[in-house]
Amino acid sequence: MKVSKGMDHLLFPAAPEPSLGALIGYQRDHISLAVKYFVSNPPTKRFIVSSVVGVSAFRSGLSLNLSFAIGVTFLCAIGLSVLFRDPSRKGDAHGFGKEIEEMFDRPSEASALHHNSQKDLTAEELQLLRYFRGITVGLGTNEEDIFAVWSMVGGGKPGVGGQEQLSFTAVRYHASFLCYSVATLASRIPLFASSAGSILDWVLSNLLLKPKVFEFYLHYWPELRGKGPWQCRENIMWTGHVLHVVALYETLTSDDKFSRPGGLAVTESDGKTYRTDAKELALHVAACMRINATGGVPCEPGLVFFQCQNHPFCAFTLLEGLDHFPRGFFDPEKRRFQAFAAKGFRAVVETGGIKIACVTTRQNGPSFDDAYGAELRVLEARLEGADDAQPGESSSRVLASLPFAHIGSDAWDLNYFFMWATRSEPVKAIYDKYVKVRLETLRESGTWSEEECSCCGGDGDGEPKAKHATGWNSAPPAVCCFGLNIPKSAWSSAILPVLAQAEDWDMYETVSKWLTGQLRKEGTEEGVWLGESCEWAIGNTANYAMGVAFRNGADARALHHGLSVREGGVRVLSCEPRDMDVWRCRMEGGALQVGFGAGAGVCKGEVVAKFVVEAQTRMRQCQVTEGYRAKWTKRAGQDLVEVVVTCEITSGGEEKKDVAGELEFSGGCMLTLEF
Repeated sequence: MKVSKGMDHLLFPAAPEPSLGALIGYQRDHISLAVKYFVSNPPTKRFIVSSVVGVSAFRSGLSLNLSFAIGVTFLCAIGLSVLFRDPSRKGDAHGFGKEIEEMFDRPSEASALHHNSQKDLTAEELQLLRYFRGITVGLGTNEEDIFAVWSMVGGGKPGVGGQEQLSFTAVRYHASFLCYSVATLASRIPLFASSAGSILDWVLSNLLLKPKVFEFYLHYWPELRGKGPWQCRENIMWTGHVLHVVALYETLTSDDKFSRPGGLAVTESDGKTYRTDAKELALHVAACMRINATGGVPCEPGLVFFQCQNHPFCAFTLLEGLDHFPRGFFDPEKRRFQAFAAKGFRAVVETGGIKIACVTTRQNGPSFDDAYGAELRVLEARLEGADDAQPGESSSRVLASLPFAHIGSDAWDLNYFFMWATRSEPVKAIYDKYVKVRLETLRESGTWSEEECSCCGGDGDGEPKAKHATGWNSAPPAVCCFGLNIPKSAWSSAILPVLAQAEDWDMYETVSKWLTGQLRKEGTEEGVWLGESCEWAIGNTANYAMGVAFRNGADARALHHGLSVREGGVRVLSCEPRDMDVWRCRMEGGALQVGFGAGAGVCKGEVVAKFVVEAQTRMRQCQVTEGYRAKWTKRAGQDLVEVVVTCEITSGGEEKKDVAGELEFSGGCMLTLEF
């Protein structure tokens, strides 16, 4: 495909379809967990469990269709009901235990992000941000250029007529993970609004709200043609991410454009435009939760995946912090889902900690219209100050559950659960009791000790596979989300931020060392990323970056529960050139401190950096590192100050240390503004 000049380094290798042998290779580590489970249980249980795991693990190679996969799930549920009684949620086998249930019942935990405690961004984090900028705002707005890089198909199997964007390598997931990672990194430079803001805005406008990314919904819900995607009472695998990214955008920038009436719009391929806004969408999603028996919202019709529930709950927390809803407004919905998860989402097949999904009644049909309308009215009344009411009658039922787990699924579940749960200690307890032991088993079996990466391909020239890291075995998963042909690179990078939040630093170092040793790539202009195929590279890098950010002091829970972007009434709204490396932007001793470097490709000759600063009070003084020149002017009629910093440096760049002596950058500078 033709791309703009200079973009070649951003293109990822395609991933050819794997052989059956490769599919078996994907499952080696998780099958080892299953085998350990089998040998410690009675023969009857082993037979039933092996049927479930066997069908799900190799469905990709057999190209089974969605109907068959669901049929197998029901048959397995019937068999498991003999052993566990209710396959959905009743019984101790499906719960995490009374102790964890009681933890969730305790009062909500307060959390806040203190700007002065934030550590500067490290050189690696700046390189990761450079990579993220390059594959977002750096691409411009030409769709051909954008989708040459964002080329993951996320499905396209014959079993669903070749429909793309259905599975967990769909564009929406890569795009959203990138946004969550960028926001986490940017929370360490909290007063630099455009750092994350410009990237999140670009992702929404050029990916998440584009027909190529969201129109897959018409495959599952054709009855919504002509009504638009906002009307769907399922599809949280898209609406949840949109809501989360929108809420993060406003939190980091104070720009409420997506919360204004009609501010969130999509235009479909036929030219029709459908509008909502963040507040209206949040109430819609909460009503959809209240009519579902699990307290969640289905992704595909009837399928409630724990992973995707995280994102609307994260968004609810952020929207409360933005005062669009009172603090604790969505606590009833949070606590209802937490209670169901505590009693019904533990994986009874111990290949991980948390079940893949529950199967519930489809809720987008007319039989749910009255229940949905009633719950929406309850929420609107609550917003007006009425007492909360329990969910009313609904046709929703839990029909079955997928009783096994996957480390990659656990990673997604727990990473964001840490951020929104009413309390963090039960989430850590789930990790400690049900997930950590599986990771220990994998480590003992040598999962992260290979000299060469078996999940990364070479080009046949005899060089080590890890040097090339093209991800030959990382073809798209099969129909829907039942296929488990997930490369080790994906679930290893996904578990990294969980390990950091759980403070399991020993395991963190094991996984991080394997990822950086086998997959890490670096370029002067491109930044840092994890080498893989197009179906996995961006998401893997985003998860890895989030883990790195947590390791260096970022706190996503505090970001979601207590960030104030207007501390001191001062913020940096923008910076030019856009690829400046800003590693500090916070209040320090009553003054705004901005630490920055010239960035890749702009370190020759004279470097000029322009900062536009919003301030509620008059600026009194501007200080800059010795050897630099700074001037500032107030923009007429606005509370904006433009600060221009100029420096002459040699063509090869000049090394300078920041005032703390911790980092070293080419053309590094510290700017201090007193108001």
